Formats: sequence, structure tokens, C-alpha cells
Amino acid sequence: MRHAARRDGNDAIITEALRKAGFTVIDYGKAGEGIPDKLVTRALPNGTPWVCWVEIKMPKGKLREAQEVFRTLFEHRGEFYVARDPEETVRELMERWMLAIKPEQQR
Repeated sequence: MRHAARRDGNDAIITEALRKAGFTVIDYGKAGEGIPDKLVTRALPNGTPWVCWVEIKMPKGKLREAQEVFRTLFEHRGEFYVARDPEETVRELMERWMLAIKPEQQR
């Protein structure tokens, strides 16, 4: 079932915070079918792209059934995150990005 594409009230500030932190943010907010709002990417030092699907929700917002299915497919690989706060989102995605850097690339 397709839901009307609505933006959560914190969408713009989370997107802006991610971009200021050096991430590329691709908007999928109108895609529907459980596809998360954003695909966040950043190249690793060796040029390999790192990616994470980000679903933006208000602090008490809940995932719909189709979004839970998407979460199940990608979360165990560290490629799904529910964003509610800009600072927390940047901190978490930066940690995930750093973990993806292999020790030999950290020199």
C-alpha cells in the first residue's frame, strides 16, 4: 500500500547536518513501498563507496510495516538507520563510516 509522501518535520535539519559532515545525501522520500527517505554515502579512503539507508522519523515516530521489512534486510549489515536527531545521526553514521575503514587505510 502506497502512503502519501510526507516529510517529517526534522528532515531538512538532519539532511543539512549530514551534508555539512561530508556525506552525500540522495533523497528517496517519494519512492514509497518502504524504501527509506535517504541513501547516505561517503567514499572510504580507498575510493570504495560506503552507504547507509536512512529513514527519518520524528522522535516518537514509528516505522510502517514495509519500512520494518526494509530494516530487516539491511540493518544487520549496518546499512540502515532511523534518524531522529541531527547530531546523533551524524555521530552514529560517522562511527559506522570509520568502522568500515580498514586498518591499512587509516594511515
